[in-house]
Amino acid sequence: MADEFTYKNAGVDVEAGNAAVELLKQRLKSADHPLVLGGLGGFGGAMRLPRLKDPVVVAGTDGVGTKILIAKAMDRYDTIGIDLVAMSVNDVSACGAVPLFFLDYLVTGKVEPEKVAALVGGVDEGCLRAQCVLLGGETAEHPGHFKADDDFDMAGFAVGIAERDELWGPGKVAAGDLLIGVDSHGLHSNGFSLVRHLVERHGVDLHGRFLSQGGGLGARVAPDTVSFLPCYDVTASVGDVLLTPTAIYSPLLHDLGHAGGVHAAAHITGGGFPDNVGRAVPDGLAAEIDLGAWTPGPEYVWLHGLGVSRDELLGTFNCGIGVVLVAAADAVERLLDVIARGGRGARVVGRVVPRETGDAVRYRGELAL
Repeated sequence: MADEFTYKNAGVDVEAGNAAVELLKQRLKSADHPLVLGGLGGFGGAMRLPRLKDPVVVAGTDGVGTKILIAKAMDRYDTIGIDLVAMSVNDVSACGAVPLFFLDYLVTGKVEPEKVAALVGGVDEGCLRAQCVLLGGETAEHPGHFKADDDFDMAGFAVGIAERDELWGPGKVAAGDLLIGVDSHGLHSNGFSLVRHLVERHGVDLHGRFLSQGGGLGARVAPDTVSFLPCYDVTASVGDVLLTPTAIYSPLLHDLGHAGGVHAAAHITGGGFPDNVGRAVPDGLAAEIDLGAWTPGPEYVWLHGLGVSRDELLGTFNCGIGVVLVAAADAVERLLDVIARGGRGARVVGRVVPRETGDAVRYRGELAL
């Protein structure tokens, strides 16, 4: 009788958890760093701090949101860990800080070692792209917590460091500063509740080719009329396009900090341009964005064709611009050169103007959809 009352019979398989950890020890690479003390498996991660004159710690936390459900529908788990890292390290870097380490939390109804290894392997890949360390994390098995054993959720946080006088923010922004838009990679990791609603409402086949079916409805996008992102091609499925990992801007933003002239930055996530760019300008000033300065990718043509208005696109998605930099006008040419050498596209998308009344973000022109 007593043998029936075990942790495993209650739904928690410690052996499966240990098997997942062993797989992770074989795969994780970002913790191989000269500042890291010890290895994977301790009660806490330890890391030496670089020497700064007046150091400030900057932290950010986020999740992946309902993009997880797209990954589950596609049975593909190797990319959303990258999204998880990106959403936090990009926020930290938008303050002018350099991400040092990342910690993740994965909770699932039932631990499947290979699936856990794929998910956390994506987190490790994100850390490598961000040039930071996956210093530790937690994988928890919560039987009965989810509707199905294979359901899961992820969250994490990043910690970075900066010299206090080198932090970016609205306090350094002045009228006449210019706005630089840096290209995104697809939808990144926000707005997916709306995306999933559209997919369900219109019967979109996630496994069908993105271009050949136009996502199932809406504008047909001919392959010879668009320039596709390097992360997918004309044979990609709708699900592949939606799972395109969030771009990680941390190394680029670090280089831009060294170049000088950046006053503030906005990572374009949930809330789109009004919420995020609005946080990069102070009271009394406004960001005037020229919507004709860039051409949104085919994902946005697709969303617009499925019924999403231009205003809703701007207020929910990045529309092809993952980061907006606010920079001194005389530094823009130098900064654009740094971005180009970093392999990313960018252009001037607006300016900072006086604001007597109205919103902190205003638009000129119209999105080319």
